[in-house]
Amino acid sequence: MINKDVQNFYFAIVGQNLHINYFSSKDYNSSYQKKYLMPDTLGNNLNLIIVKKFISEKIRDFEKNVGSFIEKINIITDARSDQYSFSLKNKFDTDKIKETDVVRLISDAKQQIIRNNKDSAILHLIVDKYIVDGKEYLEFPENVSYKEFVVEVSFITIQNTIVKTLNKIFKDCNIEVKKIISHQYSSRFAEKTDTSPCIAGKKVVDGINPSEVIMHNLYSKKQGFFEKMFNFFS
Repeated sequence: MINKDVQNFYFAIVGQNLHINYFSSKDYNSSYQKKYLMPDTLGNNLNLIIVKKFISEKIRDFEKNVGSFIEKINIITDARSDQYSFSLKNKFDTDKIKETDVVRLISDAKQQIIRNNKDSAILHLIVDKYIVDGKEYLEFPENVSYKEFVVEVSFITIQNTIVKTLNKIFKDCNIEVKKIISHQYSSRFAEKTDTSPCIAGKKVVDGINPSEVIMHNLYSKKQGFFEKMFNFFS
């Protein structure tokens, strides 16, 4: 039986294929994986009941093969995503740059995204670069005084309806969706030898991009980024 404390299940719905991967360690060699041809896409509400029944059956088969119930998953979706990029400015401050300055700027941008895209959910937030008085930095420029400080960030979103559909399907299977990952984004980190889109999805969750802010913990330093800020979705 699989230790529940180390469960590492990934699902990917890409094209008309359902991929299920179980990873038993931190590396990207899947301990067990299956690929199934789905009867229809999630976008067809008329056949959603058929799709839900199909996914439920494949989950039961997979659980039997790995000898464990699947309780939590990360899921990769190729549902259409949108990317919004912002240049966030903080002007004429002679103090050194503070992490709280960045959080405030990003939070303002997040609120703008939410106000203007009420039907969308934010999946990924990437800090593209910092610009301090015209000089570019790829990492947070600590202890630097400035007259003009710019943070360039990108938000990747999908429609709320997709999020609700995915959560509903797996909730009916008694499975919690921990994180939804955009396939368009995660595929940037895929390799030709990858046997499943779940592998690139795991790379994203494991932090392959040090410029991506952990969504549930915006004030969280990751590989030299922020330490213990506030909950991004609060």
